[in-house]
Amino acid sequence: MNDATADAVAGALLAADCFKVRVNPPFRLVSGLEAPFYIDCRQVLGHPQSRGIVIEHMVARARALAPFDVVAGGVTAGVPFATLIADRLDLPLAYVRGEAKAHGLGTQIEGAAVSGRRVLLVEDLVTTGDSSLKFSRILRDNEAAVDQTLVVLDRSLDHCANRFGNAHLVMHSLCTIDVLLRRAHADGRVDAAAMGEIRSFLHDPGAWSVRRAG
Repeated sequence: MNDATADAVAGALLAADCFKVRVNPPFRLVSGLEAPFYIDCRQVLGHPQSRGIVIEHMVARARALAPFDVVAGGVTAGVPFATLIADRLDLPLAYVRGEAKAHGLGTQIEGAAVSGRRVLLVEDLVTTGDSSLKFSRILRDNEAAVDQTLVVLDRSLDHCANRFGNAHLVMHSLCTIDVLLRRAHADGRVDAAAMGEIRSFLHDPGAWSVRRAG
């Protein structure tokens, strides 16, 4: 990860109000946990200047990766980022659903054919790595060659290294949660008390959530 890129992307995410802090009441995550912050990278789409910065760095990173033939976005949040990258690189675009459609052709991958082609998987955010691993399996089940994924923000603390490594998938991120937090604190967007709650949550999400629920 390039430090200048990470800082620029962190600044863009903050300018687009992607990073939201709320200790009381906390946010309810899809996992069911309570959390003192929430990150919504999709906010970038409605902020042209931030969107331009993020896509500029995504395209630059994509150009530096091993060659690929198709850009694929994971539904839903990864699709607009994949679309912009594919357009800038003049490459075919596909998008991957978590489940096959229950009507029509019953397809799970739309757009470009992926069989026998090298695919770059694009997502906005990685927390546990579950969605990236699922999308990569779906692509591989459709005979695509997938060994790298590009994400805007790595929100995991261990960078999912073991899980991705076991799946023969390399994650390339523009920014990490640590860089985002440092920039948010430096810009005065998060005070010391809230930052302490965020760090406590990241250290042990389950325990923090139980304390808040109690």
